[in-house]
Amino acid sequence: MEENQNSTDNKQETESVQLLNLRAEIDDLQKQLSEETNRHLRTRADFENYRKRIEREDEARRLSVKKEILTDLISFLDYFDQARKQLQDESAAKGLEIIARQFSELLQKHGVRPIKCLGLPYDPEAQEGVGFLVTDQCEEGCVAEEICCGYMLNDILLKPARVLVARRKEEND
Repeated sequence: MEENQNSTDNKQETESVQLLNLRAEIDDLQKQLSEETNRHLRTRADFENYRKRIEREDEARRLSVKKEILTDLISFLDYFDQARKQLQDESAAKGLEIIARQFSELLQKHGVRPIKCLGLPYDPEAQEGVGFLVTDQCEEGCVAEEICCGYMLNDILLKPARVLVARRKEEND
């Protein structure tokens, strides 16, 4: 009977050891699963950040190309204006004016808008001051005359307006 008892005790000890080993193995597997889950989540987050960065870079590249093309096209509005002033034939001038207006509408459709500056305070961020104009027509430091129109693409300056800034006549003059 004692031998039977020892056999039962040994069997229980073996089962206990096996149970402890299995629990340790389960703990290791749970730890590995947790590490792999974290690694997977980090990888997904890294990929999402990469995707967003690529989208931002693509958008910046598209905007840069659009800005470059529109800047080149804007010069044609100036050419139309200069040509219109040189034309003697009234009907040709009207035709050129229609083309210029349609071209301007096309640019506006793509987000280009002229900078309004006449009579407003001089803004060196959006305007290029080419000189002063002595006048009483507007306040000193305001744009008195627009020599060449400036243009914006949304909030991006494509071309600064070229302006003359008002100055009061000095008493000594």
